[in-house]
Amino acid sequence: MRIEDRERMEFIASLPLSASALAYADRGVCRESGPAAQGRHNRVVQQQAAFMVGAGLISFVADVDSTARTDVLNAILFAQLGADERFDREQDFANWHRFFLIVMRNVGWTVQALDGQPLAAPHYTVAELGLSLLTPYARGVELELAGSALAAGRRAMPVVFDDCSHSREAGCFHLGTCTQRAQQVDTTLVSIHFQTQAPLGRLMEHVFDRRETQLCASIHRCTLDLEAHAAVAQQLADRLAQCVAAFIHALEL
Repeated sequence: MRIEDRERMEFIASLPLSASALAYADRGVCRESGPAAQGRHNRVVQQQAAFMVGAGLISFVADVDSTARTDVLNAILFAQLGADERFDREQDFANWHRFFLIVMRNVGWTVQALDGQPLAAPHYTVAELGLSLLTPYARGVELELAGSALAAGRRAMPVVFDDCSHSREAGCFHLGTCTQRAQQVDTTLVSIHFQTQAPLGRLMEHVFDRRETQLCASIHRCTLDLEAHAAVAQQLADRLAQCVAAFIHALEL
């Protein structure tokens, strides 16, 4: 076993996870085992897809294979729950987000900060804000898919980003698009934190007023080497299976 694999396994085993991150307790995605999992190198034609993962909305273009999708979703959820245990995502977002990225790096991702500017418009929705940040870095198909995922998030049951995933005055969430090249998955990940004077319930339907909203947003390129991650992927999935807060929900596009 490589030294870095052993270090990642020790980190995954030792990281406390939040047990009450969400009101929901469901597992929509689980890692394959047995012969099916051995076909990692056999690319299977997939449909584009989007998932609610914790307080994030992650979409995959059609050529990202099923094993890679599971690895990405589990890693992002693990990082969210690890950060939730350490920091209050709404009241201490800077430290929450810093630790989220630390967890991502410790389970096998490389993370690169990108330049991003929030909308200058006086009023905006989550969809408008997220797409504006993605536009400089995402391909046309990724932007179309992100738009479809955001629309699906508005009509999904259980409701995506309702008051089970944030308070009525503050919240933070992720919007990501994923592509695959051989054994590498690139995720363009937008992180948004807001505090507003106008109480809200359904985040996707809310029109934010810049005069009443404090907004913090960033964008990163997160890359996962699937072959390197394979050594710890099952252990990470097993840790999530023990956590009642683990939530991954497929959306109908």
